[in-house]
Amino acid sequence: MAIDILSARPPKHASSPGEIAGWADLLGPPSAEERRSRVMAHLGGLAALTALIGYVTWRVVFTLPSSGPNLVAAIVLVAFEAIPLIGMVFRLGTLWNIDSSAPAPVTAAPDGMRVAVLIPTYDELAEVIAPTIAAAVALEPAHETWVLDDGDRPWVAEICRTYGARYVCRPVHDHAKAGNLNHALALIADEAAAGAEDIDLLAVLDCDHVPLEGFLTSTLGWFADPRIGLVQGPQSFYNAGAFDDDGINGEQGLFFNVRMAARNHPEAGPFWCGSTAVVRTAALREIGGVATDTVVADMHTTLALIRAGWRTAYHHQTLAVGLAPSTAEQYLLQRRRWGLGAMQVLVKEGLWGAKRGMSWRNYYEYLSGSLWWLEGAATVLVLMVPVALLLTGAQTSTAPPLTFAAVFSATFAIRLWGTKRFYRHQLSWTTALALRMVRIPVGLSCAWWLLTRRSPQLQVTPKAGSAVRTKSRVPRVLEVLLAVLVAVLGYAAVGLAGLVPWRATPGATVASGIWLLIAATAVTLGVRRIRAVEYASSRRNAPRFTVNSTVTVNGFASELVDVSVGGMRARVPFWVLADQTHVQVEMRGARPLELLVVREERGAAPDEGLISLRTVPGDWAAMRTLSLWLFRTLPGAVPGLPDGVPAAASTVPPSSLSVRQGRAASARVRTAMAPQHA
Repeated sequence: MAIDILSARPPKHASSPGEIAGWADLLGPPSAEERRSRVMAHLGGLAALTALIGYVTWRVVFTLPSSGPNLVAAIVLVAFEAIPLIGMVFRLGTLWNIDSSAPAPVTAAPDGMRVAVLIPTYDELAEVIAPTIAAAVALEPAHETWVLDDGDRPWVAEICRTYGARYVCRPVHDHAKAGNLNHALALIADEAAAGAEDIDLLAVLDCDHVPLEGFLTSTLGWFADPRIGLVQGPQSFYNAGAFDDDGINGEQGLFFNVRMAARNHPEAGPFWCGSTAVVRTAALREIGGVATDTVVADMHTTLALIRAGWRTAYHHQTLAVGLAPSTAEQYLLQRRRWGLGAMQVLVKEGLWGAKRGMSWRNYYEYLSGSLWWLEGAATVLVLMVPVALLLTGAQTSTAPPLTFAAVFSATFAIRLWGTKRFYRHQLSWTTALALRMVRIPVGLSCAWWLLTRRSPQLQVTPKAGSAVRTKSRVPRVLEVLLAVLVAVLGYAAVGLAGLVPWRATPGATVASGIWLLIAATAVTLGVRRIRAVEYASSRRNAPRFTVNSTVTVNGFASELVDVSVGGMRARVPFWVLADQTHVQVEMRGARPLELLVVREERGAAPDEGLISLRTVPGDWAAMRTLSLWLFRTLPGAVPGLPDGVPAAASTVPPSSLSVRQGRAASARVRTAMAPQHA
């Protein structure tokens, strides 16, 4: 007889609940920024700006040579140091207020509108798309779920039949995801012309973005305003330990939780980010459908919507969670596609001189957002300034070396401290600096495309596991850049020691060399990240979650070790190990499962064993049960997990003290509010 899982005594290995992922902080409805966070952000931004102005003033007034070529060289270096001032002033104005608001959750679409959830897919594995389809079908209020399969895979059609979704494929696979969406748009129009009810709103999800319970109920209320054409939500990621994961909210946390939140008003026009969005069908039809002439169809389409007079809105609440690139190669592949797409939009729309149909804030955001992708090329270019000045022996500072180092270090420290608070702790500096250097090849590719205009050869970011676990390769440009920086710094050091000819004074050497030292450190951090074993390719097709919960295996109380959408590992009494092929598993708040035994092994204690299980191939119902247990977790299913927080939010606490402090500070940006659903 099976033991009642709800009354079974907790296993002796059961531990307290682990860390909750950063994206769970925003499961509650959009709200105003917490007062202390706002005050510290404003103080930090002003402190960073004041420190840089003070430093540049000191350099101009007290450290410049009196005349001649040295004065020109010194002015060039000071101009290089002052470049961030322009961006800081603009950011201080645009990011000053990140308060968010939204319509109340609804139980039905406004004015009887009909809704369809569209999930484009191409070659992703079942472990990637099954949880998205299962969770989409389970959404409220009433809607249709369409799976747009550009891979023409029979097993995807089987999943759709099992879950209750509509399977759609097309005869011609052109224009990638944009073409796939346009085919669905045309199909909707054809069926409406034939007498079917039209679909008014299209919720779009990438196939790896699992919608959470409030996705539709939280966003549909926006469309009571007939001027709203698009509502975009944040993109959050559930695979902790991804390549751009900083232990807080990942690299994109700054973009979605600060920069996009600051654009939540009519004149700022937040843009469609491809997934976790709802679009008005009439708006898409008015502009001729999803843009197909660039590889960033979402951003390009938003420009057309805004110029046609439609408003866009940002709903600052975690509505879905997806998969971020797990390796450096996946990261660079994805960022290169985004960057080259931004260059295409920049050229095709003539953004540098065409404000047509946009407010000044919109124009600034789209222009600066496109030019940002040239950051890598700009980084290499500006680093050549101190290199050239150092090697030519130009006297760029009259300050004593120790004085210069002290003033520079104090300024740099204040800027780091202030900027982090102004960015609401949505970044870790070591990760941010490392990723900036990792993106250098992306910026160079974008600059090269602007010069050559060759059609880019782009790929979809792979989501499947690999046959062999391998580390990513360091791009050659980073190896060369690091070698140059180290060589110049090394030569400067031996030059100051009098071992080789050296013309620059100690003060001038420190003035330029300190920038090269920072750059070399950042490049080293980037190279180490690329080669780190934790960012090597994985053989797993789905992330595993360490969840503290009790399960029963063949009727015996056991402890869940980890779980994924495709299986689990459990600590069981040793007598459960009996060379079985299948076992029966019961989880709190889920239907019983029959799982395939992959491995059995004895545990650390003599009376326990470990058993690894996976779903039976083709058992889509079991995969749905595991997916919904992870992403629509019932209250009480995981002891210690707050109600409304999915089990997929369970993560391992970060080992770094600074990351833990940043994570805690970022959680206090908004007043804690429970998830709300209609």
